[in-house]
Amino acid sequence: MPFLLILAVVLAAVTALFAIQNSGVITVSFLGWETDASLALILILTLGIGILIGYLAGLPSSLRKASQLRRVKRDLGALQDAAAELEEEDFSLAPPGPRTAGS
Repeated sequence: MPFLLILAVVLAAVTALFAIQNSGVITVSFLGWETDASLALILILTLGIGILIGYLAGLPSSLRKASQLRRVKRDLGALQDAAAELEEEDFSLAPPGPRTAGS
């Protein structure tokens, strides 16, 4: 946990330093929409949007894998239950003993 806290503090410091060094105002135009904003703000928003798009692109695969994992766990549970039942019934695979002449 301390590693994650240190990493978060370092990332926050780097982000603050980035914002201070890139505080110039720029004009952004997109599909007829136009705004003036800080370069740092625009870049951080662009990064956030890129991360969100990447997350959403990977979401279907993650959901499929989670579904497959649930199915495998359910099948494993059923196989473990069946194995426990077989052990309780004490099925033996040992061949029967030699037969005697009187039997």
